[in-house]
Amino acid sequence: MHKTIKRFLGLLNSLGNNKRCYICGKTFFRFSKYRAISSSTLWRKNLDPIGSDTDNFGCPLCFCNDRERHFFAYFDKLNLWPKEDTRILHCAPERHLSKRFESNNLLEYIKADLVPERYINMGIKNVKKINLMEIPFAENHFDVVVCNHVLEHVPNMQKSLIEVHRVLKTGGFAILQTPLSKLLHKHFEDYGIATDGQRCFFYGENDHVRIVSEKQFLKDLESVGFKLALVRHEELFDSNFAKIYGVNSKEYLIRVIKI
Repeated sequence: MHKTIKRFLGLLNSLGNNKRCYICGKTFFRFSKYRAISSSTLWRKNLDPIGSDTDNFGCPLCFCNDRERHFFAYFDKLNLWPKEDTRILHCAPERHLSKRFESNNLLEYIKADLVPERYINMGIKNVKKINLMEIPFAENHFDVVVCNHVLEHVPNMQKSLIEVHRVLKTGGFAILQTPLSKLLHKHFEDYGIATDGQRCFFYGENDHVRIVSEKQFLKDLESVGFKLALVRHEELFDSNFAKIYGVNSKEYLIRVIKI
């Protein structure tokens, strides 16, 4: 009975046209909310982090999330999709984004994660076990590195930024999206926050290890040698775009270039 009701509600939702998925193009009444939000994140919410639109998170039809939709929209508008002679390192590869990269017949496309086996049931193949703090490639190897909401999970973020800079070619760029707090002057992290419950309470997720300060993060990026090439949402999209496509208009594209 529960499954029947769920299918009926899904069918009913698909009859709407006030929301649209940027990736699959389908319309419906509403996006799904993020599954992990709970009252334990109230402390984190007071720090007002800029990240996912948790109320408009998932497409009910193709199951992409808001971060993927925003990424596709930014890359379309800025014409950033890579050409065939490009080498890409894609950390924690998303399903739709991975398929799009693969369709470009790239010179080299490396999908990376510390736990590659978790991608088997997602239909994402050939994910290599790679530690972002020790990337096993030579200097100046990749044209593009993509870390879409990854750095908040990495124990030593500064070390991972140095590694990303090292493996990028001069003139290459990285996309380094991560939830950011404008309130904090320094990253909030403490090794004493060690249990799943503690991390969920203080950071909002049991596998996050910090809340990233926007001020410090931008300084960190410049300190390792990146040139900031940030793109604000409002520079590219009208006032209705975020509402229709279910993305966070406050989340800008964190694009950096190796100089």
